[in-house]
Amino acid sequence: MTTPQDILALENRRYQAMVAADVAVLNELLADDLIYTHSNAVIDTKQSYIDGIVGKRWHYTKAERPEERIEVFGDCARVTGHIRLTLGNPDGSSRTVNGRFLNLWLRRNGKWQLAAWQSTPIPA
Repeated sequence: MTTPQDILALENRRYQAMVAADVAVLNELLADDLIYTHSNAVIDTKQSYIDGIVGKRWHYTKAERPEERIEVFGDCARVTGHIRLTLGNPDGSSRTVNGRFLNLWLRRNGKWQLAAWQSTPIPA
């Protein structure tokens, strides 16, 4: 039986892989049919999202999740919470995305993968 702590470990690995631009781990954790909806409403597939990380369109330098709730429903897990992502810009400056998120993990053939991400900015 999968526990919220098991999903939390997957979440931690995914965020570490985003910051490290670790394509091998991202390929393992992201579902082939991933729908990744950014806070600006841009939608990425698994491949376009990974390409964006590798190409530094999104150069994550820090990921903080001050609030997170994980619920497991059999072969599905829902994660919601508050996210602060710090991204580096080509000029050396950085910006922080502060928002709420909802993501969906699915277990297929015994393997958990992130199938959907949706984020919404928190107004300043």
